[in-house]
Amino acid sequence: MNKKWEHKSIALAITLGVALSPVNLAGAAADGEPTFDLDQVVVTATKTEKKVKDVPAAVEVITKEDMDKKNIKRVADALTTVPGVYVRQTKGLMGSTDSITMRGFGSQKQILILMDGQPINDGYNGGVNLANIPTENIDRIEVIKGPASALYGSNAMGGVINIITKEKARQETIVRLGIGGQETITRSIFTSGSAGKLDYFITAQGTSADGYEAYEDYKTAIPGSDRARNPGKNGMDRKLYDGKLVYHPDENSKISLSGGDNRFKYFSENVADRGVRNENIWALNYERKLSGDSSLKVSYGEKEIESWYVSTSYSSTTNNVSSYSYTRNPSKTSQAEVQYNFRAGAKDLLTIGYTYRSEQSDSLAKTLTVASQGWNLAAATANSDNNIGGKTETKSFFIQDEHKLGDNTTLYLGGRYDDWRFYDGYTYGYDSTRKSYVTNNTPEGKADSFNPKLGLVHKVNDKLTLRSSIGRAFRAPNIYELAKDWESSSGVIYKSNPGLQPEKDINYELGCDYQIDKTLLARLNIYHTEVTDAIDKRTSTNSAGRTVSQFINSGEARVNGLEFSLNKRWSDSWNSFLNYTYTDAKVTESIAAPENVGKQMAAVPKNMFNIGFNYAKGPWQGSLTGNYVSETNDPSKQGQTGYGTYEAYFTVDTKVSYKLSENTAVSLSIDNLFDRKHYIYYVAQPRTTYLELTHKF
Repeated sequence: MNKKWEHKSIALAITLGVALSPVNLAGAAADGEPTFDLDQVVVTATKTEKKVKDVPAAVEVITKEDMDKKNIKRVADALTTVPGVYVRQTKGLMGSTDSITMRGFGSQKQILILMDGQPINDGYNGGVNLANIPTENIDRIEVIKGPASALYGSNAMGGVINIITKEKARQETIVRLGIGGQETITRSIFTSGSAGKLDYFITAQGTSADGYEAYEDYKTAIPGSDRARNPGKNGMDRKLYDGKLVYHPDENSKISLSGGDNRFKYFSENVADRGVRNENIWALNYERKLSGDSSLKVSYGEKEIESWYVSTSYSSTTNNVSSYSYTRNPSKTSQAEVQYNFRAGAKDLLTIGYTYRSEQSDSLAKTLTVASQGWNLAAATANSDNNIGGKTETKSFFIQDEHKLGDNTTLYLGGRYDDWRFYDGYTYGYDSTRKSYVTNNTPEGKADSFNPKLGLVHKVNDKLTLRSSIGRAFRAPNIYELAKDWESSSGVIYKSNPGLQPEKDINYELGCDYQIDKTLLARLNIYHTEVTDAIDKRTSTNSAGRTVSQFINSGEARVNGLEFSLNKRWSDSWNSFLNYTYTDAKVTESIAAPENVGKQMAAVPKNMFNIGFNYAKGPWQGSLTGNYVSETNDPSKQGQTGYGTYEAYFTVDTKVSYKLSENTAVSLSIDNLFDRKHYIYYVAQPRTTYLELTHKF
């Protein structure tokens, strides 16, 4: 997209924004529908169908309609304005490094991500590539904030995000075509329909980009660097295919089969840096309503990942390419679960269940040397070769009792027992003592964990609902942390630690929802979390002067947080939202890095603020959103700016849509409207326009 066209697009968007702006908000109608539906039914908070106002947790729901109002290209985009959730997008439209942190937990592996209730955190390091999830087939996203191990087990320390796909078929086909900055092209098709008792949903979505300047100031950041140190523009290609079949044998039961084949690759303009991440996922679910409130759910799912990447290393003296690193990380996870809900008297609804989860992964790392400067990977020769691998399995039992204390008060009491073990671990790498490559078996590791939770919901009146809870959560160590054991080409010794124990936390929380009137909703959550046995990387020097790196149970942390939000409907056409998040996340004890004690944890912003306006009337629809995030540097870089840091920023995004006909619409969106330059490790994406055409058949 050329600059002239881009400038015209910006002028058009601003003009439309002014034309659609509310001239008398104070005098707007006050009898519209609430902007946040507290009667909306969610399933993630209690593993049963409950209204938002009845669950003992802080819940946010993002509907497909909400996503259509904003410039949502990936799942991560939909979460940027949720209070308590920080979306770190270090490579803009690329999406290759999108990550979610929540409630003071600065790592993706401490947040459990579900797709239709099935965990999709990978088996190697617990991460999730959120960009590899199609958006067209999403019905809603349920965000449960706070520890949820009492129902969901490992990874759910900071919360749970459940991406729920469509299940009510319409006879429709939706085609989207988009073009935007950074040479972005998007095309997708979604079709759904019914054939007797069978509903079907099919999605194909593709996105390509070839113009992201991740290293705009690279030469300035590293004095003396030449073109070899500047990878140039980044590009990517993503193809997502997804399907779902839902069969209804009768009115009380359904069987669903879903699957996806998602392929992603990225590359750099000037160097060998590139990578591939292919994912295959499928799940089979059976649900049946029995007598009364009784129901049965049985599910099984698998996810396989095949990924590799190449990165470039440079000589410290000549700044020329000295070597390439090739890393391959295949993994497979599977999970089976059975859940039974039933009444035990007039006041108790019990949920019991059993879960079996297995993970396996292997990692291959090669160092390739080059004879001279260049970017020809084929000309490189192998210098070292390292492998690690292993398996984990977890057997779990959970129970929850929803007990009515009175007409307006409900007590939730539950807990989950997880029995976890690591086995079949191995390493293959160079042994400097034997002067040869050797294979070693990694000792087994095991642990168990019981995580209870107590929650209370009290309806003071029709307007005010109070919530309180106390609960424990944990995260079992992943294969990367347990098994990594090799010597790198730079001389660093990585040591495995099969004796790692799970991270743990305990959380205390108070919250309230206050429906001031039909048009104004206020929500407040205050919480305190204590973390123990935190897993961190310790770096030391051995007697031979070699650097040794190993994951250990390092220490403790404390998190105090507050989330406040207002949702207001000004008229039938206008509504707005405002929210603020304060997160004081401090390291209180650390064996790995004692210098970090008392400092804000990495990847956790202390302050976040979001504000937005939405408009819909006739054929027009528009949104304007502002997003502020304070710095999220690790403790050693706090206060620093520029390349390699995570600066504070405030950006504004906007989108305007117009219906050309009942079935055809065109939209123009702009990210970073005021072109605010900042760094999220790499330079963040500049002002980026995007034009999209949507047609329904």
